[in-house]
Amino acid sequence: MINSLFQSQLYSDSFQHAPIADKKRPGSPLSVLEVEDPKQCVLAHFMTPLEPLDPVVESPVSRPLVLQRDTAAELVAEIAPSASQSILLTNMEKDADFPFITYYLINKQNTDPVDFYNEVQCAALRKFDPRDLRYAASHTLDLFNEVATIARPPLEPPGVRPPIPSTGYIVSIFKVFEGDDGLKFEQNWLYWTGARMMYRYLPKSVGLRRITLHKSMSQGDKMYLLICECSQLQDNLSAAAILLPALRARLCGYTGLYRPSVCF
Repeated sequence: MINSLFQSQLYSDSFQHAPIADKKRPGSPLSVLEVEDPKQCVLAHFMTPLEPLDPVVESPVSRPLVLQRDTAAELVAEIAPSASQSILLTNMEKDADFPFITYYLINKQNTDPVDFYNEVQCAALRKFDPRDLRYAASHTLDLFNEVATIARPPLEPPGVRPPIPSTGYIVSIFKVFEGDDGLKFEQNWLYWTGARMMYRYLPKSVGLRRITLHKSMSQGDKMYLLICECSQLQDNLSAAAILLPALRARLCGYTGLYRPSVCF
């Protein structure tokens, strides 16, 4: 589990605020926006699959994924009053490295991120106590600031409205060694994250709304979290499935398809 020591950071990357023309779909501008002083931050909780403590006596009819989903949903419901928005993301692929990710949006003007992190950490340790569940999993929690966003107009702040039932997410997770996360590196985020590939080659039918890059606030090695939100992804899964092998072929980070299963 990542122990986060937090520091205030200011990102002044020289991204252009002018729309970027999409060559595949003329007339559909995309705005690339930098976030110099984010008023909100994100806490992400990544969970590996549950593993039985005693595989020998594991029942053949046991359903650890269902147990994990239900426990994670209870955790989200418990934490939701302290967050601006809380979403439980469920992976739509078989044998995923991270079958569930919880995503909490925090208003830093109203809630101290460190206190919120500690609250979620304590609640997660209690909810997923292996002595009670008879299963164990690895849990990674980290706080992230938003670095930059590609969004289609009309531009809306994160958390303004809940996702609709057909919404889906392409989520990528990267880890970068301390010192390698410099200005030049972040200015090229469209390329190394695969964001450029997504906004150029995802078909219009998936309803691309925004692609957001987040950077961890913890000291030491940095995690980056890229979230591509599409309003009609679940109705057009084949389009995203075609793009996934190209994203994964870069051998850079982890990428998965997710749907919102619980939202507050």
